[in-house]
Amino acid sequence: MLIAAVFAILAWSNEVYIEQVGDDSTISITQDGSGNSVGTELNPAYIGSGSNTVTIEQVGTGNSLTMTVNGSGTTVTATATGDNNSQTITCGSTVSASCTSSTISSVIVGDSNTTIQDLGTGANHTSSISITGDSNSVTHTSTNTGTTSASITVTGSTNTIGVTQSGTTAKAVSVTSTGTGNNISITQTN
Repeated sequence: MLIAAVFAILAWSNEVYIEQVGDDSTISITQDGSGNSVGTELNPAYIGSGSNTVTIEQVGTGNSLTMTVNGSGTTVTATATGDNNSQTITCGSTVSASCTSSTISSVIVGDSNTTIQDLGTGANHTSSISITGDSNSVTHTSTNTGTTSASITVTGSTNTIGVTQSGTTAKAVSVTSTGTGNNISITQTN
């Protein structure tokens, strides 16, 4: 009986492992449901130094978020209202890598969605991913060293969206996907 009680407590836990370094950070994390995590004990979410503002809410159950952010002026907003959503937000690639003035947003309303934003190690990146629906996969990867922007909006289920940006010139893309089973892949380079 005691073992069952221990497992019940573990099943309802919300874990947050974060390593904050410094400067003007304001961090708010709300995990309302059960079984949510942000980082892991071995790999904490990390944020880094700079003028960072990070807000994470994961209201449903079974949501996860793995995050590395560093550099100057980074703002991250990640919301998952639903169950079993997964987000990976990276800006700099290591503890010492740069991230410059990025703005990263992921807003999810639904279940079993996956978002990945990997915005390189520098430059002025801006990205926003908005998902309403279930079982969608959205990836925005940028190594562009110029001004970069992406806005991806998905409404529906089982859609796969991928945007890759690289090079040195300014890049911008806006994707709006409505429906089921859409597969969109965009590559921007010099």
